[in-house]
Amino acid sequence: MEQKKDFSLINCISTAMIAYFLTIPVHEGIHAITYLIYGNEVEWYSAGAVRSYNLIDIGSLSYFHRVMVGGGSASIINVIIGIILMFIVLKASLGPTVRLFLTQLMGSHLSCGIGYFMIGGMFAAGDWGNVFSYFTDDETFVIVLRIILAVLGSIGIVFLFFLLNHLSYYFIEDATNKKEKLSVAFKLHIIMLIVGFVVGMITTALSPSDELNLGLGALYNMMWIPFFWGFMFTGVMNVLPPKKSRFQYKLPSKLNVALLIIGVALILFDIIVLGPGIHFDL
Repeated sequence: MEQKKDFSLINCISTAMIAYFLTIPVHEGIHAITYLIYGNEVEWYSAGAVRSYNLIDIGSLSYFHRVMVGGGSASIINVIIGIILMFIVLKASLGPTVRLFLTQLMGSHLSCGIGYFMIGGMFAAGDWGNVFSYFTDDETFVIVLRIILAVLGSIGIVFLFFLLNHLSYYFIEDATNKKEKLSVAFKLHIIMLIVGFVVGMITTALSPSDELNLGLGALYNMMWIPFFWGFMFTGVMNVLPPKKSRFQYKLPSKLNVALLIIGVALILFDIIVLGPGIHFDL
């Protein structure tokens, strides 16, 4: 009997593209919504940055509201979404395609949110670097906040290494089969890493922001590194393999044309339209 072709790699690419679009543009969209809520006007919205006219008196805001409007809201929402998705993929009974997609989406949101915590705390860069600029009147608060972010970010990133490794085994039938583990880990994790970094760098190059360059883009896109270690833990290092197989599904091997079309369309929209940004006439 002729063996059917395995299109699981293409399906993983398709879901990774959709997961990316529902993470990074959403992250920037949260920034835009936050600015509008606090009374600013959005000048432009792009795939990698948002610019607004600062129409509010920052000094009149409480510390919490300064953090939110300064840029902290987006990564905090990313973490909240990621935690909700984590409980879903750990507890809910899902079909293979839905589980594949939600695993990548969960990892993307947690990588983006926790990654920004770590980058902000350690390097005072990105969204949190902007937040710190709103507290020039309280350097002690900035130091304490940076320490908290660096600790939370570092612990969270390492936790995500182990979480992604754990979720790999939902798609692995034989936990002792090195070839199978390597294949699943590559498709599930490395594809997400490649999509995230490549699309992120392309949109960085196209960004209308004069404050964003390829060097900073590379730093920000290091947030995708948990997917690399999820791959390494499962496919190479054999970290914490289960005593009994947690196999529930196989990666979907039948080509899902609809997912592929949606994924390609969203990424092209992200690059062609959101890359240079949507500008608003104010």
